[in-house]
Amino acid sequence: MKKYYQIFLLCLVSFTSSMIVESYAYPSGGSYPPTFTKSGSYWYDEWEINRNLYSGEFGYLPSMFYETIGTNSDLAYSWGFEFKQRYSNQVELAQTILRFVQQWTIYGYDAENVFMDEKAQVEWAWNGDEMAHMVQNAIDNTGVVIADCEDVAFFCATLYYGAGFDIALVDAPGHVALLIWFPDYPNANIYWDIQDGRGYGWIWVEATGNQNLVGWTPPSFNDGDFIAYPITKVNDTVFLFEDVSYYPLKPSPMEAVQVNVKVQVFTSQINNVYIIYSVNGGKQQIVTMIPNSFSIYEGNIPGQEEGSDVDFFIQILGVDDKLVNSGSFAFEVKDNIFGVEPTLFYIVCGIFFIVVLLLIFS
Repeated sequence: MKKYYQIFLLCLVSFTSSMIVESYAYPSGGSYPPTFTKSGSYWYDEWEINRNLYSGEFGYLPSMFYETIGTNSDLAYSWGFEFKQRYSNQVELAQTILRFVQQWTIYGYDAENVFMDEKAQVEWAWNGDEMAHMVQNAIDNTGVVIADCEDVAFFCATLYYGAGFDIALVDAPGHVALLIWFPDYPNANIYWDIQDGRGYGWIWVEATGNQNLVGWTPPSFNDGDFIAYPITKVNDTVFLFEDVSYYPLKPSPMEAVQVNVKVQVFTSQINNVYIIYSVNGGKQQIVTMIPNSFSIYEGNIPGQEEGSDVDFFIQILGVDDKLVNSGSFAFEVKDNIFGVEPTLFYIVCGIFFIVVLLLIFS
């Protein structure tokens, strides 16, 4: 009898698992995992920034920071924004962000940890969002991220920027760090003037050691022999597509598909949210999504004929006429029963009835 019950449960799980709603997230600042292109002996990202060199026209310092803010905002900025919502006390906010970075990262050399085409990279820089996704993976798997000074500096910088701090990236001899504008911070050992017209009030953030405190400038940099790059505020509309989901994943002919999207709003207001879809590569159609809660929008793609290939993405129109698009999604319209191929459905039903008969007559 126990064996029959096990067979029945196995069949039921197989059937119901095919009906689970899947969710997708797309980083608005690019794709993850990131892609790079090699030119000569150097690797370039999608923004044509050289990940092997910190200086020069295509060097990563400080230009790479702008990959993770404004319309490119993704996970790191979102975390910084969430920290800001959680901590109203500025001192506590600044300290919590640094502790968070220190908790999930440890220092390591690029040459020992970064390989492209199976070749060790003597110098390499990750941007803030790439670091954030690696940290998220470390959190999910109870690990840590091995990174060097510029990696944690870019990560830290995006978090602090998302939390509302003015920041400046530091190019010191053999080192990259971060300054934040916080003249009222009570515990800094040095308050810096970087000649930006504001005077003394920039404090050091050193994330390469897990015991360093906010406002502590390492003794080797007390002489001020470094260059500070204050970051220009970006006022572009910032929307983050936190989650996009649709159901059913395998629609039957002429069955509508419900699409939901959660939108995180940072620096503007939403005017409209649309589903932009096309069928078999044809003309794009527009569906206006309706908010059903504070940040969730819902809309339906009309049912299509069997064999149709449907591609869609989400578009946000801000009050300032700024357009932001999500990544693209696709599904195929097939004949199915409850989202299951008909043949498989009838096989499962047959097994179900066989099991029932065995239970009745055993």
